[in-house]
Formats: sequence, structure tokens, C-alpha cells
Amino acid sequence: MKKKVLIFFVLVLIIVLCTHAYANPTEDRQSVESEIENAKERIDDIDNEKNDIMEEVNKLNDTISQTESQIGELQGKIDQLSETIELKEKDLQDKQRLLDERLTAVYMNKGNTYLEAFFNGGMLNFMSNYEMIKQIAEYDNNLINEIKKEKSDLNSSKIALENNKTEMTVKQKQLGEQRTEKVAKYEELNEEQKNMQAIVEEKQAELARINAAVKRATEEASNGGYTGGDVIEGEYADASSGGMTWPTRIEHVINSIYAPSGRSDTSGYVGTAHKGIDILAPSGTPIYAAKEGTVVYVNYGGYGGGWGLYVVIYHGDDEEGRPIYTRYAHGSAIASGIEVGTPVNTSTVIMYAGNTGASEGAHLHFEVCIGDMYSQVNPCGFLGISNTKGEH
Repeated sequence: MKKKVLIFFVLVLIIVLCTHAYANPTEDRQSVESEIENAKERIDDIDNEKNDIMEEVNKLNDTISQTESQIGELQGKIDQLSETIELKEKDLQDKQRLLDERLTAVYMNKGNTYLEAFFNGGMLNFMSNYEMIKQIAEYDNNLINEIKKEKSDLNSSKIALENNKTEMTVKQKQLGEQRTEKVAKYEELNEEQKNMQAIVEEKQAELARINAAVKRATEEASNGGYTGGDVIEGEYADASSGGMTWPTRIEHVINSIYAPSGRSDTSGYVGTAHKGIDILAPSGTPIYAAKEGTVVYVNYGGYGGGWGLYVVIYHGDDEEGRPIYTRYAHGSAIASGIEVGTPVNTSTVIMYAGNTGASEGAHLHFEVCIGDMYSQVNPCGFLGISNTKGEH
């Protein structure tokens, strides 16, 4: 009897020690689940807001496109009008020069005055000269009126041109302000959604750790301190010198290296940051857990922040007490039975390679994170390889 009582107290002590981080697992679980639900509701609300604003942006883009087309037509008319104004100015200068020459010839020909032209050569010449000068005067008067009209038309054209330019400038400014406002609002919502998604993932990871701690404590208590893991159908792989196994069972080829400050390889994304490695994996290739752990997040569909369908696994803490995670991204499908809280090992197929999210061509994007699920480090050391492209 005393022995049974002693065993009982030992089991209770084990449970207490294994769950010390969670004083009341039930309340902790409920609190975390509530936070997850609230965050998911906000994500859905943001999705609706983003859809609404995207519709507005699309309508605005259509209006901008139409307006830009109209502005292009207007610019063409402006250019044509400018050419016409230039020709009119040249014509006006030519006619002004012609008028000056004619007035000079009539009024100052060979030093004769206008009055002398009347009486030069007698009465007959007087009548002839009078008629000629009368016609010249009428022509000169018509020419002057024509020049005045052309000047008036030219001024009107200039005013119309200036008004058109002013209208075009105002319209361009209004369109620019509208586009900037909509884009800023969308980016603000997008950033908030990313933050909420991060909260969901962190809380789900916390929930998984709570569940895992309780389950581990219960199993250790019932097995006298020994935890046995279920063997999931698959192929075991030996750990590398870095402590992790390759998440694929085909030839080990890296297509794009870890480059958090920007890539310079031939991946097609030169200059962009890459916080993981891209591993050769044709669509449908089984992807295995790189190390024993617990699934703490699964994205079953959609863009997934660029990762597409992806899985995050928690592998316990390092020597400094920091949690270690691995992320497997761009999957075509999540393996059956993989969900938050699922225990996995190197024989567990967690998903299948694909081309979802921000991806061009099927492959596996593999990350190792230390501290939290967004603090990526170089995963190559954990696989015992160098950070270089090609076969390893």
C-alpha cells in the first residue's frame, strides 16, 4: 500500500514538473483559443475590407486608364494646336513684313510723298494714280484687318491651350492623390492582416505547446517516465551533422540559397531577400519532417503570406532556451492527419511539394527559425551543408 501511494505521488510530481509553465492548462488553453478566434475574426473582417477597397481600386484603375487615354488624346490635340500656332505666327510675321514693304513702296517710293503721287504726270496720271492708291489703301486696310483677326484667333488659341494644360494638370494631380490614398489604405490593411496572422500562428504554436506538455506529462506518468512515439508510415532518415535530416528523399539539390540581404544567384529573383533555401522537389514529391517535433501551424490553402500551403513544426528549445521551428512552404497538398498538435518525426510525410503562394515552379522552400516563427536563420548548417547551389 505504501509503495502504491509513493508511486502515485511520484506520478503527480512528474505531471507538475512537466506542466510547470502552465499553471492551469485548461484556463490557458481557453484563453489562447479565445485569442486565436478573435484574431481570425479580425482577419476575416480585414479580408472583407481589402476586397471592398480592391474593388474601389479596380474601378479607380479603370477610370485612370480611361482618363490617361483622354489625356493622351488631349496631348495630341495640344501638340497639333502648338504646330498650328507656330505656323500662324510665321504667317503673321510674313504678312506683317509684306505690309511694311508695301507701305514703304507706296508712301516712300523714290522719296516721293503720298501727295506727290496724286499730281505726278498731270491730270490723267492724277486720276490713274488716285484709283491705284485707293485700291492699295483698301487692300492694305483688308490686310490689316486680316492680321488683327489672326492675332485675335492666335490669342484665343493660346488661351484654350493654357486652359487645356491647366485642366490636364489638375486631373493628373487628382488621380495621383486618389491612387496614393487607396494604395496606402490597402497596404495599411495588408500590414494589419499580416500582424493578425502572426498572432494566430504564435497563439496556435502556444496552444500546441500547451497540449504537447499536458500530453507528454500524462504519457510519462502512465509509462513510468518513458514517452513512446507512434511510428507513422514513411522512411526514416539519419540526422546530418547539423542535427536535421533532408526534408526530401530524392537527390539533394539546392536551387536558390539562403540570402536574407538579397540574392545574387541565378534563381530569377536577383536582389530579393530569401530567408530560406529552395530545394529541388517536383510537384507531388513527399516532404518529411526534418526533425522530431510537433506541428504548430498549418496553412491549408490560399496565398499564405507568399508561402502558399505550408507547415510549421516546433522542435523544442535550444541550449539558450529559444524555441526552434522549421517551415515547409509552397506545398501542393497537406498530408492526411497533419494538423496543429500532430507529433511528427523524420518518417512523417507532412505535405507534398507544389507551386502555391509566391512561387514560380514547383519546389520546397525550407526555413529554420530560432526564437519565434519569423526569425529565420541559415538552415544549411542544420543540414550539415554549405550555403551553395547545386547537389549536396
